[in-house]
Amino acid sequence: MNVVIAGGGTAGHVNPALALARAMSTDEITFAGTERGAEATLIPEAGYPLEIIEVRGFDRSRPTSIIPTGVQALRATRQAITLLRRTNAEVVVGMGGYVSLPACIAARRLRLPVVLHEQNIVFGLANRVCRPFARAIGVSFRDTLHQVGRKGVFVGNPVGPEIVDIDRDRDRKRAYERFDLDPERQTLLVFGGSQGAQRINEAALGLASEWAERDDVQVLHIAGRLQAETFVEQARQRLGSGKLLYRVEGYVDAMVLAYAVADLALCRGGATTVAELSVVGLPSIVVPYPYHRDRQQERHGRVLERAGAALVLPDEDTTQERVAALASELLADDGRLKDMSEAALSVGRPQAATELARLVREAAG
Repeated sequence: MNVVIAGGGTAGHVNPALALARAMSTDEITFAGTERGAEATLIPEAGYPLEIIEVRGFDRSRPTSIIPTGVQALRATRQAITLLRRTNAEVVVGMGGYVSLPACIAARRLRLPVVLHEQNIVFGLANRVCRPFARAIGVSFRDTLHQVGRKGVFVGNPVGPEIVDIDRDRDRKRAYERFDLDPERQTLLVFGGSQGAQRINEAALGLASEWAERDDVQVLHIAGRLQAETFVEQARQRLGSGKLLYRVEGYVDAMVLAYAVADLALCRGGATTVAELSVVGLPSIVVPYPYHRDRQQERHGRVLERAGAALVLPDEDTTQERVAALASELLADDGRLKDMSEAALSVGRPQAATELARLVREAAG
């Protein structure tokens, strides 16, 4: 079957799309994306063909921009029609992001079935527009089903097979070597996305002072490519001759190793992050990004918190003192960490990619 998967802009759209493609290994997969989004790098690196569609979003702060945006959208739809014809597409999957809109509209004009997947708890703009003519809609959270109606199916958010197949014992041994960590210490994993998260980064860096003399814990801090070099030096200065192990990484390709070595995570509440934490069973302190109008990261984090898998810490309260106190309390309680891990696993959807692939094949008939 010839499948076109359209979606991009951020890794949060692209990584679930790649997980879906891997679950459809017997099908012919073509990706539609832009040359500026995360898909421009991630999809070719994964070995899949990427067809470029020229599209951009509407700047709501500049109402007059709707005219050139609309003209470009028409061109993008024509590009998408050409792409679907050239690849003999039998079904189009919209994964969100601006590029999925012209691809799904093109599919409708060609009378091809459309399947949508919404990673977030609240529908994005492209998926809202395409929702009426989609044949099926997969969602990552049960809370989203009421927005979809009879077309909706709770499948979860697809994560890569390396995350699904994590072996904590095997991968932890590799991780201690990869990150130069001590197997006898508990590990706090800190990350905020590919570019980092300023509030989390600053609070975590403060642990180099707060925990400087501790020899029972260690910090693996994925700070983002732009800040890593600076943070290495700042952590060294704050630690002085202290006993804490504080490792800084700019970016980690194999997040499975970071998850495997961690006893607790301090992170944002993006949909992919929440899905991966659940699948690997990692307890967490979730600091939601505070500037989404629909507070989607907070709502993601609350799903974990209600299950007993996480604590949600507001961005404005994320200070080094507060983080040090919460993390110390959790790391000192093995029983609670075990319960949180089991709670995370209980809401995880390791077969999300397989379930979404089944939905796509059923829609294609």
